[in-house]
Amino acid sequence: MSTNYVSGLADRFDEYPKLKELIRLKDELISRTNTPPTYLQADLETFDLHELGCEFDVILVDPPLEEYRHRPGVSNTEAFWSWDDILKLDIQDIAAHRSFIFLWVGSSDGLDNGRRCLREWGFRRCEDICWIKTNIHNPGHSKNLGPTALFQRSKEHCLMGIKGTVRRSTDGDFIHANVDLDVIIDEEPEQDQHGHKGNCKTVDRWRLHSCQC
Repeated sequence: MSTNYVSGLADRFDEYPKLKELIRLKDELISRTNTPPTYLQADLETFDLHELGCEFDVILVDPPLEEYRHRPGVSNTEAFWSWDDILKLDIQDIAAHRSFIFLWVGSSDGLDNGRRCLREWGFRRCEDICWIKTNIHNPGHSKNLGPTALFQRSKEHCLMGIKGTVRRSTDGDFIHANVDLDVIIDEEPEQDQHGHKGNCKTVDRWRLHSCQC
């Protein structure tokens, strides 16, 4: 049974006091101005994204990647998406002319395939966010070993893409630059029977901090 975590990591911004204060101010702004979430349950293999009838400033894509089938407790009968399936999503049709996308790509060939998706959807990669997963609260839980892997995978990547022209010096109404870090050290949540890990809450906060939407 193994445990992986970083000792003494009480607050990821302890060494960045100005950044910590900026995030506190941004949290106050979000609490006053953000819009409550709205949900639509749909099968994206058959649902036409054009039916949404709107464009989005920020898009999160967290697909059921094929590499997730190697996670413990995942049934062999569950359906996973290939990168060709993901590429077929009409993301470019629901993205505003000035927008951001966050695409979870796993930890293997997803980095190259994720960049290909961003290009096809009209985005430029601007950040690679790395989530280093810890399991201090559930030792031995993270056993994600691929069929040809030598080491256990303990990280995952989220690519951030940008569409249109956004200048951080003049577009403060849309983006807040330098408000977070591109490396996340956070506990891995429990997964469901589909191998879905659940959203990394730190990345959710990252989106809210960086995008003034």
